[in-house]
Amino acid sequence: METIKCIFCKKNGDQIVIEENGYQARRCPQCGLIFVSPRPSAAEIERLYSDDMAQMSAGTHIVWGFLKRLYARHNLRIIKKYMKNGSMLEIRAGAGYFSHEAKKQGFDVSAIELNTILADFIRNKFRIPCEDSPLNRSSFGNKKFDVIYHCDVVGHLHDPISEFEKINAKLKENGILVFETGNFSDVNKKYYGLITKFQLPDHLFFFGESNLKELLRQTGFEVINIYKYSIVLQLAVDKTLKKLMASAISGKTTKETGKNDIAAVIYSDIGGSRFKRLIRGAYSSAIYFIRYQIGSILPKKQQPQTIIVVARKRNNCVS
Repeated sequence: METIKCIFCKKNGDQIVIEENGYQARRCPQCGLIFVSPRPSAAEIERLYSDDMAQMSAGTHIVWGFLKRLYARHNLRIIKKYMKNGSMLEIRAGAGYFSHEAKKQGFDVSAIELNTILADFIRNKFRIPCEDSPLNRSSFGNKKFDVIYHCDVVGHLHDPISEFEKINAKLKENGILVFETGNFSDVNKKYYGLITKFQLPDHLFFFGESNLKELLRQTGFEVINIYKYSIVLQLAVDKTLKKLMASAISGKTTKETGKNDIAAVIYSDIGGSRFKRLIRGAYSSAIYFIRYQIGSILPKKQQPQTIIVVARKRNNCVS
C-alpha cells in the first residue's frame, strides 16, 4: 500500500469523502480531485484485471453486449464528426463491443484489454488484434493511430499523467483522443446516495471537468469539445432495481418485493434463456434512452454526469 498526494497540486487529501472496502478516497483541497490513498501498487492493480478479480467480471462484460453496442453507436456518431475513418485503438476494451462496432463502420481497429479472458474473446470472436498488457510505446510495434478511445478507464489508471503521455505518443499528427468518464469530483455530496458502489480500489481517481482539462493540458492535448449527460435518473433506476434484487436474495418472495425476479434477471452474469435476453434487451434500450437522450436535456450542475471528451494533440494541431 502506498500513500499519495494529488497528482496535480501535490497536496495531501485530508478530507475523506468515500470509504469502501477498507479504502479511503480523499479530496484535494485545491483542485477538488478525489483520489484513493493509501492504495495498492501498480503491479497489484494490474493483477486485479489480468486475473479477473476486478469488481466487474469478464462474464458481466460479455453478457451486456447489447447495451454496450448501443453506447458504442452513440459515441461513434460523435467520433465521426471529427474523424470519418482510419486507424483506431481502444484502450481497456472490455468485451470489445465498441471495437467491433467501429470495425463494422470502417475503422482499422486494434484493442488493449488486460483481462486475458476478455482479450481472448476479442481476438477469437471479433478477429480484432488485441494485446493484454498495458499501453506502452512498443504496443503494436511502431504503429500510430488516428483515433484512441477509452470508456470508463481514466479513473482506473494508476498514473493518469503518464498514461495520457503514452496515448499522445501513439497518436498520429492531427490524431484525436476521445474518452467517456464521470465527473464525480464536481458532484454535490447530496447525490452520493445514488451510487450503490464506488468500486474501490478498482477506481483510483474521480475527476471533475476542470481536472480533466488540466490532465489534457499537462499531457499535450487541446480540448475540442465536451458532451455532457446527466445520469441522475439512470442511477435512480439502477438503485431501485438493485434493491429489489437484494430483497430477492435475502429470501423475500416476489409478492413481498414486487418485481425482484426481473431485477435478478437483469443483473445476472449469465445469458440464459430467451426470456432473460428479452428482459435485458428491453432494459438496455431504456437505459440507453435515459442516459443519452433524457440525460442530454436534464439539469447538470453539480449532478452526476457522464461526459465525452474530444481532444487533439496540441503540438500537431491545425489552426
